[in-house]
Amino acid sequence: SLRLLYVALTRARERLVLCGRIAANRKEETLKGWWAQIRAGFEHAEIAGKARSVACGEVTATRYGPDPLTMAAEAGAKPAVAPLPAWAAQPAAADPLGRFASPSDLGEGAKVAAPSPLASAPGGLGRFRRGDLIHRLLQILPDLPPDGWAAGAEALLARERDLTAAQRAEMAQAALGVLSDPRFAEVFGPGSRAEVAIAGSAAVLPAGLRVSGRIDRLVVLPDRVLVADFKTNRPSPAAVDDTDPAYLRQMAIYAAVLAEVFPGRRIEAALVWTDGPKLMAIPENLLVKALAQLRP
Repeated sequence: SLRLLYVALTRARERLVLCGRIAANRKEETLKGWWAQIRAGFEHAEIAGKARSVACGEVTATRYGPDPLTMAAEAGAKPAVAPLPAWAAQPAAADPLGRFASPSDLGEGAKVAAPSPLASAPGGLGRFRRGDLIHRLLQILPDLPPDGWAAGAEALLARERDLTAAQRAEMAQAALGVLSDPRFAEVFGPGSRAEVAIAGSAAVLPAGLRVSGRIDRLVVLPDRVLVADFKTNRPSPAAVDDTDPAYLRQMAIYAAVLAEVFPGRRIEAALVWTDGPKLMAIPENLLVKALAQLRP
């Protein structure tokens, strides 16, 4: 919190205005956080003597430093404004490939999503927050020894102070259920990496399409490459054919770009559903079909 305050205070070039609001039933002396830190700074022995109260419209402010100069209005003709070109009034043509520029942005487009039990929790928690936290667990915990996974999950989720014990336990169970399932051993085994940045294009993608994204888990083996993406939707689909087409397009784009990076190796794509948990391999024919839908 104080680092953020420092960043805010050090970005001003000539003048910094600090203001806030207070409820009618509160007193300024009871305020904490940034306001208390700022007020304490003005009361510092080296500053207090140089600060003074001044009128700023209808309020009284504490000012440190010289008063701003009131500049006279400049006389002269207003600069001519060039008319807008005709194209500026026309609506921009929709870019059919624009939404695929970042494959990871397609990840939360589920057609039917059951509401998370966290959705009504205080602080506005919802399925996106839950998904982010479980993703973080699946990213970090594999680097720990298996006997330290439970303690690691507890320590990480303990930092989220607005969560209840039941919420922490549910998310830890979802992540540990995946990590302890032998079907996922390869996803988290030797040669696997978490949060792998990927950018580029591929011959099988539409001309001009450039993608930039981040792969949840990448496994590079001598003869093949496995790309896996974590999904926290509940309930998870029963079969790969029931998967949201947006997810299939996302994985097809990843596989296409990786095929250019690792020529000669078989590219496999899979979705890891924390609900179950289940590992859902995506057949090559579905990847090809998803890529065909990208073309106009």
